[in-house]
Amino acid sequence: MKIIGLVPVRNEAWVLPHSLASLSGFCDIIIVSDQNSDDGSREICRHFPKVVLLESAESRISTQVRWQLFDAARGYDGCNLMWCTDADELVAPAAARGFFAARRDDLKPGTIVECMFVHPWHSPSRYREYHWGYAPQFKALAFVDDRRMDYDRSRPNSIHEPRVPIDSARGVLRAGELHVLHLQWLLAGRTQMRQAWYRCRELLDGRPARAINEDYATTLPDPDPAVLGLLVAPHPLRRTLGLKRFDSTSQRFGGTRRHTRYLAWTADVEIRDGAIHCPVPFTDLPLLSAAAPSVPPPMPDQADAP
Repeated sequence: MKIIGLVPVRNEAWVLPHSLASLSGFCDIIIVSDQNSDDGSREICRHFPKVVLLESAESRISTQVRWQLFDAARGYDGCNLMWCTDADELVAPAAARGFFAARRDDLKPGTIVECMFVHPWHSPSRYREYHWGYAPQFKALAFVDDRRMDYDRSRPNSIHEPRVPIDSARGVLRAGELHVLHLQWLLAGRTQMRQAWYRCRELLDGRPARAINEDYATTLPDPDPAVLGLLVAPHPLRRTLGLKRFDSTSQRFGGTRRHTRYLAWTADVEIRDGAIHCPVPFTDLPLLSAAAPSVPPPMPDQADAP
């Protein structure tokens, strides 16, 4: 079984060196579909030996790109594991390798893998503690291809389709120990512009404006600092991207109080000039503690989030 990373890209030079380094640490092949980037993303891809670069002359929505990536991955023989990620997501290579080695017998064809999905919020020093769309929660990010499963391709213009072919899956494997960081909110202004486009797209598709506004309201600046779970670390925040514990005074997140350590990224990690800066290779960073306990599962209304 090969592990194949599938990555849609459109102007992701700000983070692409780190995400491709991460993927190179546990994937056998990384297929990147670049959607006419003009920021050097394609040149970055060419520096990574495991990357197979598909170059598009136009920019398509992510749903269509994921289908293209899946079809390209089917060109490799066998029932392979497809890791369906975005360029602004990071996972510790050692943690991924350890999980796939330990659970190899459970990774049967047709199985979907759900990982813990975490959103650093506007800064490497904090994450979103609640709100169903952006609290830590399980998300289906990978699957073992049985050579028969496929996506529901009846909605090619939808921007909220599952990353994996859920409808044709045979089972689900939860990887509570495998945490994926979604870094889009480290560049909040850029993400707000993208989500403005999403809102317009949904309105043109006939979705009620009220429902759209309600869904996206959680991404607007929040005046209440209690909404944010602050990351507490033993080192200055410039030197540590880490979470020590949930706010012990909070009863949110299903009333759970649990000391949960996500990260020990003990290097000078900065967001500067619209890019991530790190002085050592990403693969050398002890991104996740191997002993980190699992985050509690999401509340029911979180699981239904788009």
